[in-house]
Amino acid sequence: MTENATRRFIEDYEARREVLPGVDGWLSRHREGAIRDFAGVGLPHRRLEEWKYTDLGRVLEKAGIEPAPLLEGAVLLPESRSAAVFETIDRHVLVFVNGRYRADLSKAARLPKGVEIHSLGDVLHEQWAKDLVERRFDEKRQAESIVDLNTALMSDGACLRVRKGVKLDKPLHLFFFSADAGASHCRNLVLLEDEAEATILETHLGEKASLADLVLDISLGVGARLNHIKLQDEAESSVHIATMRARLAAQARLSSFTLTLGCGTSRGQSFVLFAGEGAEANIDGAYALKGAQHLDQFCVIDHAVPSCNSHTLFKGVLDGESEGVFQGKVIVRPHAQKTDGRQMTHALLLSRDASINAKPELEIYADDVQCAHGSTVGELSKDALFYLQSRGIPEVEARRLLVLAFLDEALDLAPHDEARESLRRLVSDWFAEADI
Repeated sequence: MTENATRRFIEDYEARREVLPGVDGWLSRHREGAIRDFAGVGLPHRRLEEWKYTDLGRVLEKAGIEPAPLLEGAVLLPESRSAAVFETIDRHVLVFVNGRYRADLSKAARLPKGVEIHSLGDVLHEQWAKDLVERRFDEKRQAESIVDLNTALMSDGACLRVRKGVKLDKPLHLFFFSADAGASHCRNLVLLEDEAEATILETHLGEKASLADLVLDISLGVGARLNHIKLQDEAESSVHIATMRARLAAQARLSSFTLTLGCGTSRGQSFVLFAGEGAEANIDGAYALKGAQHLDQFCVIDHAVPSCNSHTLFKGVLDGESEGVFQGKVIVRPHAQKTDGRQMTHALLLSRDASINAKPELEIYADDVQCAHGSTVGELSKDALFYLQSRGIPEVEARRLLVLAFLDEALDLAPHDEARESLRRLVSDWFAEADI
């Protein structure tokens, strides 16, 4: 099945290569190399340890991976709670429909001096964009095949550059909406120069059987600060594959939080490389699954230099026949003394048919470090339910309160006060409507 899906992607590239952005420049040559590498190894399969629990080929065989249509006319954006979750926050907004930037639906005016926000096609001639796109994070060719696919087919994306010492005045909200069936391939680029600061909010919504293939490339200069919050609530028939690759210079800080509520099958990959001492990365998230949803979170934190801190916490609630996966690894290189790396995952099963596979790992080659990893899986406490019911709280409400309390520790890690409270309300409303 992986061979069929691989062939269809290659055919898509051959049919569209002349209309993709950057056809006359360096990117055209880079795309050619990427599609050759992708063709050589194909899509990831379950014989690979990193993809052991997600049969991507089977999923894509059923998905519509032909390009989603380009919509140029009027588009009615959804009015759901998820669509409105960040609307009370004063923010810049870039809207992408079927993976294409829509200037008529966006608003990013009066930017501070030293802040640049563009769509992908506008920055392909610049060296900083070239450097981000061409980076490789994993020595294993197979682990980069998803990025190679995105490189070959990427048609648009959001690009943010903040100059040295400048702070983005308000959050940048990237709103991705799949209005039609089909595939979209987006590449988002973020460069924060030394001492720069920014907050990015990201929303992914869809109503059709779509495939979202995304790569977020991040480069943080010395002392730079980036807060990132992502909400994913797409159709149950959709597939979402997202890769974040971040390089942190000395004293930089990255805080990234993902909340997943909707999607049929999703795979989130995070690769963080510490390139300078004193940096910190927090890669956290929460999820609530039901029905036959499948969520796979994969995270690699590479401590390549001394005196860096990393923290990863994912908490999830699973009902119905849903499946959750967490695979994480903290790597401490031989000279990376004074490292503090922690990785935890906790899951709450609300159904006997729900399942979770968790495999946090430590790979340590230094001796002066503090590292910890762990995983727990359980069900709602009958004693706690009885206690709440004995105080006059109906069982359904008692279950909801316990589940929300369980997720609250993770939601606390969303790195923006107003967005955090909005996500809490969204999760509460989701459970009220989900009849769990």
